[in-house]
Amino acid sequence: METKKAYFLNLRRNDNLLSSITLIHKSTVFEGKPTETYHIRYFAFVSSMQSAKQNPNKKKKKNSFLDQQLINFFNNYQMPESKANGTPQCFHAQVENDNLRSKMFTEKVGFESIGKMTTLTYSRVSPTKKDNVRRATKEEYASVIQKSEDFYKDYAFFSTENMGKDNNLFVVEEDGKIVAGGQAFIGKWKFHHLPGAEGVVAKYLLPYIPYANRLFNFYDHSFVTMEGLFWEKGAEQKIQDLMSTVLKDLGKNVSFLWMDPDCTDYKTIKEKVDWGVLEHLNSGSKSSIIIRVDDTSEYARYSALDKYISGYYIL
Repeated sequence: METKKAYFLNLRRNDNLLSSITLIHKSTVFEGKPTETYHIRYFAFVSSMQSAKQNPNKKKKKNSFLDQQLINFFNNYQMPESKANGTPQCFHAQVENDNLRSKMFTEKVGFESIGKMTTLTYSRVSPTKKDNVRRATKEEYASVIQKSEDFYKDYAFFSTENMGKDNNLFVVEEDGKIVAGGQAFIGKWKFHHLPGAEGVVAKYLLPYIPYANRLFNFYDHSFVTMEGLFWEKGAEQKIQDLMSTVLKDLGKNVSFLWMDPDCTDYKTIKEKVDWGVLEHLNSGSKSSIIIRVDDTSEYARYSALDKYISGYYIL
């Protein structure tokens, strides 16, 4: 995955690696003002530092060396873009609700939960190409990306920095007018564990059902995600045409979208689009959106906004 700028924070003690964090920078807007947002894409502790059985609500008398160093970093360090531009900085991540170690740490540092994240899964055993869907021309890139920016203008964390790549900016055209579109990216995952009933079905049933096994491969799962997906009001069902064509064109059968389940746009397309069989296995949100900002009054203001979740940074 190419990124505009990534930072790698490795914390060591006596030459032993204790923790590794990857921060991805993107320029966003909050309440009409530029903000440097740093997405925590990777946050790992060595096994000896993890506390899977510890009660996250139990207060520790003293912070560990690891905790204190990371607390100092997030509380005191000003990131380069924020320092150079004189703009505020926001650390941002999605954390699984059952990840107790991360929950305890983020609370200590001052991260707060401002919302939830859920997944929409579009799947087709045999996707088809629709005549009203095509790739945007290079000359159309600016106007198409602007449509996406206008669509998400009131969202937190949105950025168009990753749109217009690899000639995979797709649009839906009706009567000579672009009514929907988005940037496609391909991801590939290897799963180690999936909780709940959907995990059992995905690992032990789908691989052995003819045709259905095209939808999920536990050990080598390739899929599409859409960045900056937008649509005009009344054209919600055209998302099906878009998704089906993108899957057919890129040779995939599944697309994952990550969205804020409390926002109106999610509720609208959840209802109006036929997502396919895998969406019926979706048990709902298991992750929280967390942020760390210097101005504590911003937590409530961020919480009140719809949150954009970039699939590009989850790949």
